[in-house]
Amino acid sequence: MAVAKMKVSAVLMMLTAAASDPTVRKDYRIGLTNGYEDGITGVHLRNKKQQDRTMKQFMAGDIGPGEMGCGIELMDMNPVVAKEKEDMYQAQGFDEYISEHLVSLNRSLPDRRDDWCKQNVLVDPAYLPSTSVIIIFHNEAWSTLIRTVYSVINRSPAHLLAEILLVDDASTLPHLGERLEKMVAGMGEKVRLIRQPARAGLMRTRMVGVMESKSQVLTFLDSHIEATEGWLEPLLERVHQNPKAIACPVIEEVNDKTFQYKFVTRDLVGVFFWNLDFGWTAVKRPDWSPYDTPVMAGGLFSIRKDWFAELGFYDEGMEIWGGEQLELSFKAWMCGGKIEIVPCSRVGHIFRTFSPYKWTTTVKLPEYNYKRVASVWMDHYQELYYDRIGHTGDRREQNIGDYGSVLARKELRESLQCKDFDWYLREQMPDLHNGVIKGMGEIRNPHQGFCLDQQDLEQNAGLPVLVFDCHGDKGNQYWYYRADGRITRDWMCMVRRRKGSKNDNHVELGPCEDPNLPPEYMSWDYDSKSGLLKHRHSGLCLKVTRTPLKLWLKPCRGEDPDQRWFFTQYEEEGLIEKEKRIERESIEAGEDGEMRHTEL
Repeated sequence: MAVAKMKVSAVLMMLTAAASDPTVRKDYRIGLTNGYEDGITGVHLRNKKQQDRTMKQFMAGDIGPGEMGCGIELMDMNPVVAKEKEDMYQAQGFDEYISEHLVSLNRSLPDRRDDWCKQNVLVDPAYLPSTSVIIIFHNEAWSTLIRTVYSVINRSPAHLLAEILLVDDASTLPHLGERLEKMVAGMGEKVRLIRQPARAGLMRTRMVGVMESKSQVLTFLDSHIEATEGWLEPLLERVHQNPKAIACPVIEEVNDKTFQYKFVTRDLVGVFFWNLDFGWTAVKRPDWSPYDTPVMAGGLFSIRKDWFAELGFYDEGMEIWGGEQLELSFKAWMCGGKIEIVPCSRVGHIFRTFSPYKWTTTVKLPEYNYKRVASVWMDHYQELYYDRIGHTGDRREQNIGDYGSVLARKELRESLQCKDFDWYLREQMPDLHNGVIKGMGEIRNPHQGFCLDQQDLEQNAGLPVLVFDCHGDKGNQYWYYRADGRITRDWMCMVRRRKGSKNDNHVELGPCEDPNLPPEYMSWDYDSKSGLLKHRHSGLCLKVTRTPLKLWLKPCRGEDPDQRWFFTQYEEEGLIEKEKRIERESIEAGEDGEMRHTEL
């Protein structure tokens, strides 16, 4: 599955060099910096040209930095200011100094809508329902929180914006106390501030907003976003047309270091992997019309309150954060609804590289929440997640551990008469459904006591697959062997060393959907009796040596102990397929028994 990743291929920078220039500050020089993908067209190119013109206006001293979503860099900084800037970055997970001191709280942004959007309005906005916008926050920076609110107020039709509920999850920063209360009081009746007495986490804090809301449509936003022109109407149109739709905007990036508003130029859908982490993958779309997504990102969306209630809102048994978007995605699809991405709605979001927040919990997150999702919604496929946690060789129950009672959530699913998870995968994620898993866990060579090992990240394409002593902690030593011959984990596949590679090892990581690699090049045939793992394209078998410590592809020899590999779990028919077969046979046997009893 190819995962889309923005490639910055061109960077345009303008510096103010003249000492008399008013944008040259006492403690630094200001530069504007914008990065774009190659070959952008349409509205993306039009918006780029707007940003280019804005840079020239900044150079002329006509406007401030950051307007039209331009990025900002600081050069020749006073060391004291540089230290302050770094401290602020560590406190928030983004460049708070630039946000606080250089970017307007009410800055201009490009109109990100394609002409298609303006020509394909299906419902007159006058007839759309209004919405309650719910924004929760905890120790958010002043500028990003207020900029969020201003962008929503200024770029939303007044008759569609019923209210903005700011729900404070027990913040402790001084600026979020009386100062915020005075600011909100001056924003008008539509903006309300609600305080949590103690830290409750994302789901429970959002539910406070839900219970306080007065509209039939709820719109959730994060506290460090910037809404663009026309963002709200397309979301409300989708929910108006289908009361069981969850409508999500395209989430664009506000760069965490420069605050450039960056453009998403490809159509993306949300997906998940068997470790239950979320990701994006690119799809081909003919226009800017809304389209289905298997999984939602979870932070930004609109939903009818009555549909949200029918779905059981959020799982109250979850802790703090994580997994809530999976639960909502699974149950929306499986219980009769749908999730859409609406390209005509564009919202910028700051993606932190780390979380600066601290919380007190006795459980491991997001694992605790993931276990609840798996138990309630994933049927037999829950085992593909459960097997990823814990320690190899320990009992299943010990590895899974506690995740609270899920009885109420299972009763909810039964009452809604939801479809099974097999249906969900088949309809929404066929690639994952078709990737029948025959082997999983360690790929171990018993003779040497080595396991295949490598970190499975998109940016690690081309790195060699390694061997280390088997440690039993799963992680980098956990693999799947699929019926199509792929050896993979979540992002990458194990492939034969390619031409031009500088790796000593004969196998390396490669993108599973690499168009330059024929399928057989990343396909392996495994014999569970002999333990031979044969590369399909070359006909050579995987071999390990201790001296030198190396993986080879050599002519297959069943008697060579260095060519024998064994998975922690292996079933020729497929691990989940075996479980489903046993269940079918058990049901059929029960039905036969009932029939015989009736005949007697």
